[in-house]
Amino acid sequence: MIFAQARELITPTIRTTMSGYASRTEEFKGIHDDLYVKTIYFENKDTSLMLITFDLCHYLYDLNDAVMKYASEVFDISCDSIIVNYSHTHAGPKITSATERDDLSPLDGFFIERAKACIDRARLNTFEGTMQFTDTSGHWNVNRRLSTPEGFKMLPNHDGITDDELNLIVVRDMENNIRTILANYSCHPVTLSGTLFLSAEFPGRLCQLLEAEYYGSMVFFLQGAAGNLRPLVTADKGHFKACSFRELDEFSSVMAKEVIRTIHSVPFDVIEPEFSTIKFKLQLPIEPIDKALYEKGLNKYSGYLKRRMDEVFKDWDKRVDFAEIHCGIVRFTDDLYLPYMGGEIVYEVKQIVNEVFAPAKTIFLGYQEAMTYIPSDKIIDEGGYEGYDAPIFAGFRGPFRKGIDDIIRNAFIENLKKL
Repeated sequence: MIFAQARELITPTIRTTMSGYASRTEEFKGIHDDLYVKTIYFENKDTSLMLITFDLCHYLYDLNDAVMKYASEVFDISCDSIIVNYSHTHAGPKITSATERDDLSPLDGFFIERAKACIDRARLNTFEGTMQFTDTSGHWNVNRRLSTPEGFKMLPNHDGITDDELNLIVVRDMENNIRTILANYSCHPVTLSGTLFLSAEFPGRLCQLLEAEYYGSMVFFLQGAAGNLRPLVTADKGHFKACSFRELDEFSSVMAKEVIRTIHSVPFDVIEPEFSTIKFKLQLPIEPIDKALYEKGLNKYSGYLKRRMDEVFKDWDKRVDFAEIHCGIVRFTDDLYLPYMGGEIVYEVKQIVNEVFAPAKTIFLGYQEAMTYIPSDKIIDEGGYEGYDAPIFAGFRGPFRKGIDDIIRNAFIENLKKL
């Protein structure tokens, strides 16, 4: 089996505002730790797969298109076999997104050129090796949807469901040295909500710690279904707090120790992949709210959210009542699949998708593109930010319509049959 990998710095060279919070309008003050784009390419038995990860909050699919087209030409690989995943750091620079501020990021071209350089350098770093898979678990996150007399609020819910699954793919060279680790976990990188310093957040720190442990390795963090999950370390006396860099480091160190323990003590399955891939789009329906009710609610908001909702109201009759989500499936073997979706996927949606592939193992990825939160029918019923507000803030005329569960489930069933 052939592997090729590289990383490239994407820390901005100009000052910009930061991403992740509509209320945080200041430019960043400095750089705490660097941000990267990383590329890994797999080739086995005339089949191939490429993963590209960004230490960014997310991005419009236009960036994916530009990067995938270039990678396709350089590696002679189909765009269907290329996946982009964003770590979703909330301590990153301004991005271009349907849910960000009004203008485009001045870094669009910069990110594309750095990604191209990363892809070029991956061609210079190929080696032969083996692939192994295992999974473990760790309760490092907390459900952030709490039922209150006023409805569902974004507060710690220690009795709510959490995705504790940590999936690991380890690549070793022919001398049995670990050269690559792919770590898949579901958790919002929002420990540094009070900072104005750029950071790759806990996914970046996890990668640093593991790369220090395994000299010469490259670690990729693959973000999962983090839509309604926050770091447990941010839960404090019934509320969420902003953490320090020291607290983030301690949190990341606990995760890194579990990965290291797993690598040294848990049996791995040796994977001989024959990759097959398929991409497809989902149209998830929006339930438009009454225009007069929408207009009445405009005065509740200020700043960016007010401007965003004013735009929707102004263009009311031109807005489409569906969200188009880019999705796909990668088959490694009959026992291991990688399903993925754009948007911010809640854990309940991952559970629906995983049912389609049972009893096979899955590595589920969200955050392939900037869109909005993708809730389940249950969360639509419950309301709250993920179930009601988020699609409106993203530019739609209302929340998602119930029936999402079946649309998602049936789409994955049908496309799995085509692999």
